[in-house]
Amino acid sequence: MKSATMKFEPYWWDDAGEPTSPKEAPLPQDIDFVIVGAGLTGLSAARTLAKKGKAVLVLDAEAPGIGASSRNGGMIGGGHRMSIDDMEARFGKATALDLLTEAHLNATNFVKDLIAEEEIDCDFAETGRFRGLWHPSEYESSARGLERLQSLIPLEAEMVPKSRQRDEVNSDLYSGGIVFPRHGGLNPAKWVQGILNAAQRAGALVQGHTPVTSVQQADAGVVIDTPRGRVRAGEVLVATNGYTPSHLSTLKRRIVPIPSFIVVTEPLGENRIKDLLPGGRMVAESRERHCYYRASPDGTRLVFGGRAALFNAPESIAQSELRGLMTQIFPELKGVGFSHSWRGRTGFTFDFLPHVGKEDGVWHAMGYSGSGNAMAPYLGHKAALLMAGDRDGETAFTKTGFPNRWWHRGSPWFLPFADVVFRARDVWSNAGRSK
Repeated sequence: MKSATMKFEPYWWDDAGEPTSPKEAPLPQDIDFVIVGAGLTGLSAARTLAKKGKAVLVLDAEAPGIGASSRNGGMIGGGHRMSIDDMEARFGKATALDLLTEAHLNATNFVKDLIAEEEIDCDFAETGRFRGLWHPSEYESSARGLERLQSLIPLEAEMVPKSRQRDEVNSDLYSGGIVFPRHGGLNPAKWVQGILNAAQRAGALVQGHTPVTSVQQADAGVVIDTPRGRVRAGEVLVATNGYTPSHLSTLKRRIVPIPSFIVVTEPLGENRIKDLLPGGRMVAESRERHCYYRASPDGTRLVFGGRAALFNAPESIAQSELRGLMTQIFPELKGVGFSHSWRGRTGFTFDFLPHVGKEDGVWHAMGYSGSGNAMAPYLGHKAALLMAGDRDGETAFTKTGFPNRWWHRGSPWFLPFADVVFRARDVWSNAGRSK
């Protein structure tokens, strides 16, 4: 059912306003640092550099924050996608431990401290998150994995058996799950605007609608070209994630831009939302389609997202897919109208890890693989410290390389084929659940 007044823009903008560009100012000819991309990563990096007294310019092809930073599901919390065994085999036990600590603890703590320090009003609430397990066989393996993880780092989390599942989600679809009580939710548009304001207060110059058309090495620095002129900088940080332009081919080949689709229901009322989500938590799934959903900050609507497709599917297909997934979880929502429908572009990597480092003389921080609300500001901060020569910038995410594939030349031609594979895996997984 389609609402007659449906908006094809993020629900978050209703309260925060659509992201807009700061007033245009002359671009400096020379500056200490240039940051390409004014999302969560770039703005956090700019804030850190400016607070250290550095001259910093942030450039974005569109309005700052208008990409995935204000278009996501608004969930905060850590996690890892690569198995602990694979981490230890590839990077060694010490680096694996550091990766887990940063991903699960440090990034989330950094975000909470940043919200408090800068007094960012972004509707943040430490609601906790429930991870619903899709296949019955996952419960025991997840319990073992959590036990091992908690033996390595002081992570607060607990298993929830299927017998207690309805305390968290009023659905029998899952096979139990895991609760992470320290995770939470926020309005991502307010979140990125808050970091933008903090960066500007610290002295950073942020300019939207100023695409960077080339980045070239020069004597004692880097030259950045834009339609508004050329800028020389000592260092440049690329923070474009799923929106990396083609001319930055070394980085674009290492990022797979995956669209994420989100809808919001018409107002359902607080009582109905509490009935759907008795635990009041953010919810994410373990299945391939990876649905994620939550109550709106005012507690009256359901915000529901997922990978309706791995390519930029038509709106009718996206809404149909999300409706099917939503009513599979909550059959009682059949016929409920949507008030908003939109999409954003996440940046995945081939090892599902974010990466910080320097390629061809250009710094980067990107590849959050769907966990950018915490990891992006955190690693933007770390990258800024490294660029400034501060040892506090040390992070395990500089020690993992940044893999690519020979067949990914920049344009994600393979995503429609991958979409077919993932759908087939969904069918196979669903068949296994019924045995």
